[in-house]
Order: sequence, then C-alpha cells, then structure tokens
Amino acid sequence: MTSTARLVIGRGLLGAAVARSRKDAVVDAPVRWRDPALADEDLADALHRLADRREDHIEVYWCAGKGVTSSPREALDAEFETFASFLRHIQELPPTDRDRLAVFLASSVGGAYATAAHPPFTESTEPSPGSAYGELKLRMEHALHDATLLGGWRSFIARITNLYGPGQDLAKGQGLVSIIVASYITQRPVSIYVPLDTLRDYIYEDDCARVIAAATERVHSEAAGTTVMKIVGAMTAMSVGAILGENTKLRRRRARVILGQGNSAGQAYDLRVRSEVWTDLDALVRTTLPEGLDSIYRTQLATHTGRGRP
Repeated sequence: MTSTARLVIGRGLLGAAVARSRKDAVVDAPVRWRDPALADEDLADALHRLADRREDHIEVYWCAGKGVTSSPREALDAEFETFASFLRHIQELPPTDRDRLAVFLASSVGGAYATAAHPPFTESTEPSPGSAYGELKLRMEHALHDATLLGGWRSFIARITNLYGPGQDLAKGQGLVSIIVASYITQRPVSIYVPLDTLRDYIYEDDCARVIAAATERVHSEAAGTTVMKIVGAMTAMSVGAILGENTKLRRRRARVILGQGNSAGQAYDLRVRSEVWTDLDALVRTTLPEGLDSIYRTQLATHTGRGRP
C-alpha cells in the first residue's frame, strides 16, 4: 500500500477542507504571513520537514491567498513573489524527493474567464482575466507549470468555481452565499452589486476538497514534469436570484437585500463551466445546495450564540 505525507499551506475555507479530507500524515505548517521574509523561512522549513518523511509520495497543497478581485496590484505582486520563492525551494530539493512529489495549486474560474466569451467555459477555453487578481492566478499557474517541467515533479491545478461553506471568512469580502445566510442571523441587509440573473457555479467546500485530493493522488501516475489542469465545480450554474430563492424556502422568509451597491469591476455575468478533464471525479460533488445552505446556517447560528461549530 502506498504511503503519503502531505503539507497543506493555507487554512482558510479551502485549506481547512483539504486538511480534513487528508487527515493522515499531514505536516503542520504555521506560517508568519505578515512578514514576507519570515513567511518564506517558515514555508522552506515546512517543505524540508515534508521531504524528510520517508513515505512513498509527498504532496503539497497550496491553498493560501488573501487576494480578491478588488485587491491592489501591489498586494497581488507580493503574493506571487511568495509563491515563486516557494517554487524555488522545491527546485532545490534532491531529485529523489522531487520525483515522489505532487503539488496542488488552487486557481480560479472567475479569475481566468472573467471577460471570456461563449460559456460554458472548458479547460480549452482561452483565459481572459478581467482584473489584476485574475492575472495573478494565471501567473501562478504558468510559474508552476514551468517549474514542474524543469524540476521533474507532478502538479495539479484546479480552476475552482464559487467555493462556499461554513468555513468562509466573511472578512475577506467574498462569499455571497455565506453573506446571504448570515443576514438571517444578524438581521443586516445584504448588499448585492451584480444583477440577480448573474450565473455562477457553486461548489461546497468538502466536495471541492474531495475532488482535489483525488486528483492530486492521481497525478502521481503521470509522467515526471506533467501538470494537469481541471475546472473543479458542481457543473451546474445558478443565478444569484435562485440562491436568494433557496434561502427563502429554507428559512421561510426573504433576506433583506440592497441592490446595486459596491464595485462589480472584474465580475463576469455568466460563468457557466463544463470540465473536459478527468470528468469521473465530478461525481465526488455530492452536496445539494439546500444541504450546503443549511450547514452554513447551523454553523453560523452556533457561532453567533457562542456554541461553536456544530
């Protein structure tokens, strides 16, 4: 039986879900993100502790990132430099370690296809970013692809659709689904700055983590230097209005909504997708929208009342 040690970098919505899905042999990686030099030191240390493990395979899951569509270019450039430095650390590993390594990178459907035409978008659709954030994600993809080819390991890139779940960090200004749910608990109105018929593909955090874990495990069987890119989502688009409607059904009252406030720059109207790569893994997406919405509500209510996550 093949043994694997794993390093999950970033413990936000996605990173926490990936860590839960890969509980066995996960290397702890506390990173002092506020100081780039210290963060680089921590990342290099975690990587070397991973490489010191004697498992047959080692895996790195890059789930870190504070950038959003509205982030200034300077902050995004700094984020790229941190990732690029980490790739250089990987390239310095001995060839035997690189040969048993698979690297995962979280990328973004919204970032890649913000101004692309003719949805549904597939892996063969030419990327067309509409913001510095989208450009960052594509730069990271290209950097990983080139480093993988040169360094002789294997990599998996997931262009993820709209990720949602109880682990959403509302402070980032992302996560419309969680913000809508939170309005039922806080009684605060929801500001929506895109049209209600805006189409998005929503994938629940644990479903996304299952697909990513399975794909990263599979990529070990590819030739050294290979990078596989897949769109990861539910493959079912829903409008913002439909999301509001589902919450109305579950909570039996409408959310308070304020339309047209905020900055919608870099936001696409229609982000329908259809993956053409490793499509059998799409069956791992099992959580229905009502189930996902109810999980978020119960978690937020427990947190709001001081009971912690249920």
